[in-house]
Amino acid sequence: MRIDPKKISNSTLITAVIVVLFMSLATELVLRQVRRQEILEAGGIQKNALKLFWELLQVKGNQFRVRDGKLAIGSYTLNGNNELPDKVQEITGSRATIFMGDTRIATNVRLPDGRRAVGTRLTGPAFEAIVRKGIPFRGETQILGSTYFTAYDPIRDPEGKLIGAVFVGAKQSEYLAAYQRTALRIRIINGTLTCFFLLCTFFWFLERKRSEEAIQKQLDFLQVIIDTIPSPVFYKDAAGAYLGFNKIYEEYVGLTRDQMLGKAVHDLWAKDLADVFWQKDQELFQQPGIQSYETSVTHSDGTRHDVVMNKATFLTPNGSLGGLVGVMLDITERKAAEEETRNAYRKMADILEFLPDATFVVDQDHRVIAWNLAIESMTGVRKEQVLGNGNYAYAIPFYGSRQKILIDMLNEPPETLELSYSNVIRTGKTVCAEAKVGMHNGERRIWSAASPLFDMQGNQVGGIQTLRDVTETRLAQEERNRLEMQLEHSTMVESLMSQLSHDLRTPLTPLFALLPLVRRKVTDPSLERMLEMCQDCVIQIQGLTGKALDLVRLSGRAGPLELTRLRLAGIARLALEERADNLEERGIPCRSTIDEGLSVLGSAEQLTLLFDNLLSNAIRYARHEVTISASREAGLVLVSVKDDGAGLEAAHRELIFQEFFKVDAARHDVGTQGLGLAICKSIVLNHGGRIWAASPGLNQGTTINFTLQAAEPDATGITRGAGS
Repeated sequence: MRIDPKKISNSTLITAVIVVLFMSLATELVLRQVRRQEILEAGGIQKNALKLFWELLQVKGNQFRVRDGKLAIGSYTLNGNNELPDKVQEITGSRATIFMGDTRIATNVRLPDGRRAVGTRLTGPAFEAIVRKGIPFRGETQILGSTYFTAYDPIRDPEGKLIGAVFVGAKQSEYLAAYQRTALRIRIINGTLTCFFLLCTFFWFLERKRSEEAIQKQLDFLQVIIDTIPSPVFYKDAAGAYLGFNKIYEEYVGLTRDQMLGKAVHDLWAKDLADVFWQKDQELFQQPGIQSYETSVTHSDGTRHDVVMNKATFLTPNGSLGGLVGVMLDITERKAAEEETRNAYRKMADILEFLPDATFVVDQDHRVIAWNLAIESMTGVRKEQVLGNGNYAYAIPFYGSRQKILIDMLNEPPETLELSYSNVIRTGKTVCAEAKVGMHNGERRIWSAASPLFDMQGNQVGGIQTLRDVTETRLAQEERNRLEMQLEHSTMVESLMSQLSHDLRTPLTPLFALLPLVRRKVTDPSLERMLEMCQDCVIQIQGLTGKALDLVRLSGRAGPLELTRLRLAGIARLALEERADNLEERGIPCRSTIDEGLSVLGSAEQLTLLFDNLLSNAIRYARHEVTISASREAGLVLVSVKDDGAGLEAAHRELIFQEFFKVDAARHDVGTQGLGLAICKSIVLNHGGRIWAASPGLNQGTTINFTLQAAEPDATGITRGAGS
């Protein structure tokens, strides 16, 4: 990446000038804002002063009247009586006046000669508001030639007739005198700082010019290092525009440096590719760190190549996101090898499927991965019933229980094998033996040959076992012929399995090593199901871990929970937004009838988790609709989450809140952990409430009810707190 020093110098100078102008402009804007704030504060002061004025008047009486041409409140005559205006000024510093009609009858507003302005009249916008419209007035107005911050209220007699007004205010020149002095000082300081900044900028400009050449040399050296990396490397800024790349990257994509620098992915690639690149870049920017994924790119020869993108974000010197660095790994040939492996596996499966002897294969975790037609016929167990099963499931058709059989005892000493088998013969890694087993068609004598399977590195990755029912042969009278036939058969099977093991070792090695990576690539539904079960188990473990952690945190609190006022409808709405995808996926609407004004005392975090677990449970079992409702009852709020699903038996209504409890229909559902309602119970107990389940019966829906403390509104009538 090349840097033009002249451009940097010019941009630096321009930046300095802009900063100086910005400082000056910002100072003026701040001063104007301060002046506006002073004016707003003045209005607030006059409002408080007017409130005090009314309180002082109400001490004298409750009703205003005009008697004998004079204004009075109660028995207190206001004409010429300056007691209350002077007291307002003494307490608040504001001028005060009482008007009868539009004439001042008591005031501490002074004329130029120092006399009280009694007898002068109300004029200007205040006159229009008070006398003509009969409404209060707030704002700036001219009083006897001076500008005041004012507040006026009309005075009415008991019949509602306008008979006068009260006024409080402060001279603008007096109120803003401190502001004017402060503004002058700020402008002087700003000018001094501007000069200092320009001087510093000048010296920095000189120093920057001297260092630019050294920086450019470092960047040139960095580019040389990147160019030596044999894999395509590129880097982008935080906006997704290319900052640079190595020569291998240019050659790989077939574009020049000038064609790519400063461009975004949509400027260079086909839309389908650009959309993927852009989406992945944005995901990485939103969660900085390391990212790796498979995709495809257009090679310089015009073909699509499969690649693994490895990306990582980098930061600027000030710690903000600077962009990302990416390295591409071409896996086109590797994926071709994977396809060859899958083909080899299919060939192996075809060979095993039609072998005349009953044969099955297990992996290193003792899960069945092949179960041919002959063993289906022998055991009466179809492959769909056993494929993917572990924990010695393949022993059940022979012994009626899960236990080790010959394929699991290949490394056992002969004396151990002879406890369970007869006629044990070990040839290299292959072991042959006989045993009596109780099968579905009675007691049978089964001859077996088992051998381990190895990968290219010599690691055992599974085993293969061939079985033959020799019951009838063993019952024959010609023992010698039977033994000779057995020897001949054993020799044949030994040779066959030895040769088969040798011939299949090479294609099987990558198959077993890459099984976790090929779930989406296999075409055999049974293999897909096996991998899917593994993934479901991981998801179940993750879910169980997360739920268990939530339950521990909720149950292990030290001290009482800090409660705040919360709008219950807002908490429910937040939980519904989090579960929107689940609702859409199930096609089930969720209706909340909670009043927007209904509030509770609680923890926003815990109540959100409570609603999330209840909604998750309701969505899982609902058929057509989920309903959330709430009502206030005697200082408590009763909340109900109702579904129209499978319902509950009476015996289960209390048990469902126990840890790890599942009703019979859900015991083997890996999508549930049996902790959701236990978490809900802990949250409600933390809030001092009660939770229970109600259900008319099976297939008639379930309602989970719980109580929370109702929150009273504050003095303003508004309920405040998280969720409001």
